[in-house]
Amino acid sequence: MNDKLQDTFRGKVVNKRLTINTGVDEFPRYVVEYLIDNYCTEDNFQEDLQQVVRRLRENFVHGAEAEKIRHVIRETRNHNIIASLEVRLQETEDKYWGTISAINESFVNVTESLVRQYPMLLSGGMWGTITLTYDETEVHNKKIRPFKVVEFTPFQISVIDVEEYCEKRAHFSDSEWLDILVNSIGLNPEGLSRRQKLLYMLRLVPLVEANCNFVELAPRETGKTYLYRNASYYCHVLSGGKATPAGLFINNATGRVGVVGSRDAVVFDEIANTDFTDPKALVSIMQGYMQDGKFSRGKKEILAFASIVLVGNIDVQGNLPHEKYYHLFEPFPDFLQVEAFIDRLHCYTPGWEIPKIGPNALSQDYGFITDYFCEIMHELRRKDAIGAVKQRYQLVDTSDVSAGITGRDIRAVDKVLSGLLKLLYPHGDVEEEQLAELLALAVEGRQRVRNQLHLMAPGEYGPVVLGARLTESGRVIVPSLADANRQQQVTLPPRPSVGEVIGLAVIGDDRGCIQHFEMQASKGTGRIVALGSMQRVMKESVTAARQFVRTHAKDLGLPPDWQENFDVAVLATMMGVPKEGPSAGITIVTGIVSALTERPVRNDLAMTGEITIKGKVLGVGGVIPKIQAAIEAGCREVVVPKENEHEVHNAPDYMKDKIKVTYAANINDVLSVALLEAK
Repeated sequence: MNDKLQDTFRGKVVNKRLTINTGVDEFPRYVVEYLIDNYCTEDNFQEDLQQVVRRLRENFVHGAEAEKIRHVIRETRNHNIIASLEVRLQETEDKYWGTISAINESFVNVTESLVRQYPMLLSGGMWGTITLTYDETEVHNKKIRPFKVVEFTPFQISVIDVEEYCEKRAHFSDSEWLDILVNSIGLNPEGLSRRQKLLYMLRLVPLVEANCNFVELAPRETGKTYLYRNASYYCHVLSGGKATPAGLFINNATGRVGVVGSRDAVVFDEIANTDFTDPKALVSIMQGYMQDGKFSRGKKEILAFASIVLVGNIDVQGNLPHEKYYHLFEPFPDFLQVEAFIDRLHCYTPGWEIPKIGPNALSQDYGFITDYFCEIMHELRRKDAIGAVKQRYQLVDTSDVSAGITGRDIRAVDKVLSGLLKLLYPHGDVEEEQLAELLALAVEGRQRVRNQLHLMAPGEYGPVVLGARLTESGRVIVPSLADANRQQQVTLPPRPSVGEVIGLAVIGDDRGCIQHFEMQASKGTGRIVALGSMQRVMKESVTAARQFVRTHAKDLGLPPDWQENFDVAVLATMMGVPKEGPSAGITIVTGIVSALTERPVRNDLAMTGEITIKGKVLGVGGVIPKIQAAIEAGCREVVVPKENEHEVHNAPDYMKDKIKVTYAANINDVLSVALLEAK
């Protein structure tokens, strides 16, 4: 395969093993790879490499030496440096100006012929050897602009033929090409499963597909940022800095368009720690941009094509995200956990399936020179890969609910599939089994987003099960997501304890669950503090409970001075899980009374019911799945409202035989069975 790759793409591939630990890591990877490929032979590699390193060291300008080098250029009138040269057209002067950051100069005279020879100078610049002269007679707009490029020898491939690349793809088998791409991003395909290799390709999709929005949360050291920093210089990685509307989109004061308008992808690294200035405004702009590629600041509306990529860390348990996460967007900052924002994400890559980068994880074989592959990916963004296969499949909802798929689902799958086709089958020759494999990956990425939306807002986002029907065979592809079966495990307290109460709730598609509450009394002034991501209705239950306890303190056996001397904290555990509904009312009252009277609560009993300010217990929904959850958790008794008695009578006998059901019409009915005597 190596021989075939070198013959087919001569001058565009390099032995990646030789580019590791070269001692010149401060230079971009594509610079080092280009020099090694052009100036080093494998037979005499170490000696040739030393010459390359010596040349880099002698001519590379460090930031602290910028003024010294400017002086040398002025004195010698001819000096070579190794740096990046970026060119722009100043239309008001009909003049090309170069920027060489290494010498702090943004008005370097550049000839029009040089721009014609190397048009990539206008698209982010090029690294190379620059011969500079100094001519104080060069005056423009009454300002002396003495620095001038005399000669430029690039360290990058200057001519890219994407059609040739696509045609030559046909020379390689499916598995050979996948290994070549993995090698090309600097990783070793040996020891990786085919699925793991394809997940690496998913990471590249935002670089080949315009306006494709991805999220990947993965354990540390899995190479998330490494790939984006090294695979493409058209990618902007925002790591540890401030994200502002002006920097990302457009500066209203200067009119300058931000990185979204000038790069292929904008990567938010360590998303949980990114400093967002004015988060609400930024998220609002991003939502609009992620929908249709447009953004407005002031009176301007701009069309841009950068993909948005959000990466961060997530804790794992086994091979899946830790069960402590109710939904898989919990590591996001709170202001990003917005359903409308998340719905605009096209793919959620399961980063927990990608192995950590170790000493043997780096490429040991031939792959494309990073510079060449970067430019190929940039050019592939203009290619239409989905048109030829669009009639060969249809996105369908295979669930029995009526929610159905949305336009965003279709757009997401199409975009991810398009990117995968560009990477793996750029020549357009894709068989049905190959198409099915990529469709399954694209559908899975969107399904993971939909699953989390259903957990976050089940009323708005139904339990859709996405699938793809192949037109020719009628086969329906429904990917299976191992992480979709995660469940948070809530265990019962080991013994009766003060202020610890087990409630019952319903989540998702009428699924019952245990809800664990803790109450604690401390010195204070009669406040009852709600903690644990309680939503509006549940907070009103806390308020109703507080009012009842205050007006019935004597009947409940509370200390007469509790309002003057105590506060009670009410914590709904698993604080990352949003909790809503009135059915925790009796649970909250029971816990408060327990905390203030120091009477333990039974650890084998669970309860559900709404409370009024006069102590009445009102009926609630989802009683049957709640009782089932209590049975599965090992409870021996459950307290439900008297109003729900008829529902329990209609429950299956096997359920009623496994647990004792007590009916409560008022809070006294609850407390009499829930509280034990103080020790």
